[in-house]
Amino acid sequence: MKDLGLMHYYLGLEVWQKLGEVFLDQGKYVIEIFQRFGMVDCKSMATPMVTNLRKLRGSDSRLVDPSMYK
Repeated sequence: MKDLGLMHYYLGLEVWQKLGEVFLDQGKYVIEIFQRFGMVDCKSMATPMVTNLRKLRGSDSRLVDPSMYK
């Protein structure tokens, strides 16, 4: 067995180590997924859906009970 120094990647996670701290990141994995599906040049959105939607489209004008969907 030999010491290979500080870890940089482990099971697909990027690893940064400092004294008493370890940081894990999946940035490389996300980039690989974007490349696989041709989404590298896509524009990002803060939230991909309406956050304050009260009614379902195509339904009558009754309010939707949000507790049904939690």
